[in-house]
Amino acid sequence: MQIALFIFYLAAFSFLITSIPFFKNTGLAKPVLLALFFIKILAGIAYGKFYTLPKYYSNSDSWRFYKLSVEETKWFLTSPLAFLKDLFSYGYGTTGNIFSGENTYWNDLKSNVPVKLMAIFNVLTSNSYYTNIIFFNFFFFIGLVAIFKILYSIYPLKKWIIIFGVFLLPSTLFWCSGIHKDGLILSAIGIGLYCFFRLLRRKYQLKHLLLILLSFTLVFSLRNYILFALIPAVLCWMLAERYPDRKRLIFVTFYSIGIICFFIIPLIIPSINPPFFLAAKQHEFLLLPGDSQVKTDMLQPTFSGFIAFLPHALDMAFLRPHPNEFKNFSYVPALVENVLLIVLIVISIVGLNKKTAIPPLVICFFSFSISVLLITGYTIPFVGATVRYRSLVLPFLITPLLCITDFSFFKKSL
Repeated sequence: MQIALFIFYLAAFSFLITSIPFFKNTGLAKPVLLALFFIKILAGIAYGKFYTLPKYYSNSDSWRFYKLSVEETKWFLTSPLAFLKDLFSYGYGTTGNIFSGENTYWNDLKSNVPVKLMAIFNVLTSNSYYTNIIFFNFFFFIGLVAIFKILYSIYPLKKWIIIFGVFLLPSTLFWCSGIHKDGLILSAIGIGLYCFFRLLRRKYQLKHLLLILLSFTLVFSLRNYILFALIPAVLCWMLAERYPDRKRLIFVTFYSIGIICFFIIPLIIPSINPPFFLAAKQHEFLLLPGDSQVKTDMLQPTFSGFIAFLPHALDMAFLRPHPNEFKNFSYVPALVENVLLIVLIVISIVGLNKKTAIPPLVICFFSFSISVLLITGYTIPFVGATVRYRSLVLPFLITPLLCITDFSFFKKSL
């Protein structure tokens, strides 16, 4: 029965991908679209199988979400209104601090959303974990196609490079294809940015505004700090599109003011203390068990504390895992991508054509991805978690680097 359902839904979603105009108008042939979709599903199955290994199963959020969803499905079928209302309910005196990692409505929400979503899918999949992978990856695929369409419209001669950077980066493919929050977040970011891109191209439709609101709300509910990193980048992108001659000045000025406000606001409004929130998040992570934890000092919520911690944050964000920190096969893609990223940065500095204008969108992608990586480096002391969190933003960092780099200087130097 489950195999028959899997085949049926695979065929159904394949038909949708080859029929819906959003997918058909990508510039990709149908076989390529289907191949990329099938690769994601295979990666999702590999993700699920990996977390059935005895060493990882007990701590697997994916399978925990699935078990909870089976019970939630029964609730959905018997009392759908109560099922939906529960998403907006909490058992605490208040909703709590949105930055807290425990005992708050906001912390529970990031797990409740995928559980509720899977509970609804269970009705159609007869509670099949692996058939649910098809449903989740269809929604994941929408966001990736959206990111591809944005970059392909700017770099039409870099189709295959963009395909690799958006769809096939190993760690992104693995972590963002499994039943978890990561694929949902990446897809929501892609949909929101695509709709914003359409608005900037004067192709206004009400649905674009609604989708931006919906996608950004989903990002906030699943990992709120990513939205806080995304909004400044998007605002700068909007201003830079209007004043293209001042795009670099806009980004530098905006982020400089943002960094100053980050440390000054607590002195003016003590109840709003971003340095303390980040430091508290790191302290919460340090209390958690885990075999990939990196021994580090506690982050101090002061300007000097953040400056002193910066080398470690950069190391965690860009260089982990180190070759001597190999824990399991899931680290291999991250090791390869670290090397790729460093090589790309060096080549970009050497081979970047100074006469080639860098679009505001690319600067937006760089600003957003680097912001998320730095936040991750400052707050996450676990190599495994860092690898997973970083996978979300690598397409926004590596793909534009591949697009703007002029590799022809290699031929000239030979």
